[in-house]
Amino acid sequence: MNSPQYRVFVCTKQREPNHPEGCCHNCGGMEIYQAFQKEIKQHKLENNVEIRPSGCLDCCEAGAVALICQPKKQDLSWLPTKVRVKLRKLLFANKSMYGNLTPKDVSAIVESHLVKGKPLKRAQI
Repeated sequence: MNSPQYRVFVCTKQREPNHPEGCCHNCGGMEIYQAFQKEIKQHKLENNVEIRPSGCLDCCEAGAVALICQPKKQDLSWLPTKVRVKLRKLLFANKSMYGNLTPKDVSAIVESHLVKGKPLKRAQI
């Protein structure tokens, strides 16, 4: 199986509405996830971009957030999950974090980052 050129993780963590840390779900995380799905499909990037909803990406103050990374071509799926998690920085060496996203930002991110290969600086955190 070929590794995708990009992986997009969109935080969809859900907490209580008045939780002190906030949560991306309450800031539109699911709408951001759906907007990425739509834009990726419109640009015919399904074979090059893998999109996943994720848990907390540890940037709660900047919700809704998304992480885009370029995985290395190595297949480490045979490793135990705990080992893979610890090697995360090695696996996702080239990454960009985007925050305070709205569905309107997603189109610009897809065009700039996923099509042209240039992270969209105005939305990065």
